[in-house]
Amino acid sequence: MQDATETLRSLGEPIVKEAFDDLFERRITSPMAKRVLKRFSRRWTDYTRAALMVMACQAVGGDPKSVRQAAKGLVLAGGAFDLHDDIIDRSFLRTERSKKSIQGMYGMEASLLTGDALMIEGLIQLSYMPGVPEKTARKAVAVIQDGLFELGSAEMEELQYVRNLDATPRSYLRIVHMKGADVESYTRVGAILGGGTTREIDALGTFGRYLGMICIIRDDIVDTFNDLVECRSRLTRESLPLPVLYSLKDERVSTMLRDFWSKPKDGQITDEELTQLIELVTHNRGFEKGQALIDRYIRTAKAALGPIKNPEPFKQLFYR
Repeated sequence: MQDATETLRSLGEPIVKEAFDDLFERRITSPMAKRVLKRFSRRWTDYTRAALMVMACQAVGGDPKSVRQAAKGLVLAGGAFDLHDDIIDRSFLRTERSKKSIQGMYGMEASLLTGDALMIEGLIQLSYMPGVPEKTARKAVAVIQDGLFELGSAEMEELQYVRNLDATPRSYLRIVHMKGADVESYTRVGAILGGGTTREIDALGTFGRYLGMICIIRDDIVDTFNDLVECRSRLTRESLPLPVLYSLKDERVSTMLRDFWSKPKDGQITDEELTQLIELVTHNRGFEKGQALIDRYIRTAKAALGPIKNPEPFKQLFYR
């Protein structure tokens, strides 16, 4: 039996590949634009969201072909959001291996324009869903519209959490809930296009919302404890990750952050200083609190699957 990662890849990879193949059939006259788009397409391996649409469609007895066009559109739109997020976060490097982002390789302007191209093609893909009844297509597009606007609103609200010592876990989790609209759109639309009942659509939508929140908090934990490059970026240029927010009442933590922010360049924060901060966050049980919240959300996500006849493929996503 395939594990969850293999299943997501087998379902999502063909859709991602087809989405970029369609894009490269467009008349793109700039050699530079083609080069940047090609480089991004080789790096974009987010198969999960497209796979979730297929899984949701199958869970309600639908034909996976019915979600393919919408999934391609959302794949490309997701890539656009990712590139634009890198611009907002001033992200030039990825992970401790210091792999350059598209922005780090080609600059902010090229990254912005590449994101625009992906968004345009994504919207084109969403404008036409062959074989899908017009009423169903309109319903799916309305869900996508609401989800993208909620995600965009969350991104805007999150700007207030950059270098903000007044931020609280509770207020941050409100943003996390809003950002969960992203994954909810995939599972809800998959169920709609698969012909699910209202009860099934709502169940898979709720599951997607909590799955999205789980992924965000998991990334917060990984960024804090497993990757000094991402940790440095989160502390200086992005929203503070949840484990750190749990520790802000510790004066030692807030003092260290103020010291970090007083440095003339973020890069002057040493690995030793970051390690000291992480040790304080560990002492304040930032990891345990974050993991406990994930476990709670997993239970809620699984419970939401009650109306689904075969929920096991979704539950397998949480097997560790």
